[in-house]
Amino acid sequence: MVLTLLGYLLLLMWAVSASDGVREATVGTDHTSPTPTPQTPATDYYSHSTPDIKGGMEHAPSPLEVHQESFPGRVSATEPYIDPATPLKVRAYAGTTAFIPCIVNNLGQRSVSWVRHQDIHVLTVGRFTFTNDDRFEVHHDDGSNEWVLRLRSPTANDSGTYECQINTKPTITQLINLSVLEPRAVITAGRELYLDRGSTLRLTCQVRDAPTPSDFLLWYHEQKVANYEVEKVQVTVRLENGTTVSSLTLGDAQVYNSGQYTCSPSNAKPASIRVHVLSGEHPAAMQTNTAPPCLLCGGATTTFASSNSLYSSVCSTASLLPLTISAATSALCFRSLQPLPLTLLLLTVALRVFTALLQIS
Repeated sequence: MVLTLLGYLLLLMWAVSASDGVREATVGTDHTSPTPTPQTPATDYYSHSTPDIKGGMEHAPSPLEVHQESFPGRVSATEPYIDPATPLKVRAYAGTTAFIPCIVNNLGQRSVSWVRHQDIHVLTVGRFTFTNDDRFEVHHDDGSNEWVLRLRSPTANDSGTYECQINTKPTITQLINLSVLEPRAVITAGRELYLDRGSTLRLTCQVRDAPTPSDFLLWYHEQKVANYEVEKVQVTVRLENGTTVSSLTLGDAQVYNSGQYTCSPSNAKPASIRVHVLSGEHPAAMQTNTAPPCLLCGGATTTFASSNSLYSSVCSTASLLPLTISAATSALCFRSLQPLPLTLLLLTVALRVFTALLQIS
């Protein structure tokens, strides 16, 4: 009996000493602090997938919703809201930098995000960028209430709605429309111009949607610089209300002056027009671009120059666009390769007979 009790006592002492040894070994080998669990920022309206923070992670979060109307919140001394001074429309010029501001008051521990409506893509959350398009970034100075979305070298494709959000419930949001303007040249006479031989050719070019006046502007006739390499051409450049305007004038135009004329500013896309100098019956022609297109010309937008313009009411009664009778022959000459229906052919013959009767009378 005594031996049995002594055996139990020895076994108990061995178990206690073994457990103390294991505990001392465990504590002795753990010389490093436990690895902290990364904390994801509070995002009330984002999925819990791994975010794509620029420079680190690979998949951008997706908002659960975008909004069709703004909800900037109520003006408050303590609660977050978007300031009414935040612009609703922003204009920028292609190739520059677009700045889209969002003025947020009483943000506290909340975060500001930018979402592009075009493809429902999260662009930024706080100071982090969530897109592979490195043209986008957010700018915020400590102590400031402005969160500015920057877009370098924007194009017209970047135009659209951008949403500034505060991650509250319900979400505080402001929709802002960005318009990206691309400078372009516009020739006021259209794309084609017809005039008689011996007339004076006058072309006007305007540089629109440009942030600054053009440093220079060149006119081309085909491959030649019309400003310097084409005889009798006079070119002027002036500013009208901040818009660059250039005029090209060519007196006594001849058939060889036909061809493509291009207005090419230094800071805008060029524009071109095709000029047709006709060897017709009216050398003392008057240039005009008021003659509307006629179905006899295949519906093409055409400008005729003629000193003897007589508009017929026959086309109007036949539900056709007006036709300049004195230019009918030229129109048919240039469009002779296009098939004409029998009705239009008969109408053309009738117009020629009518013109001959007018000349006789």
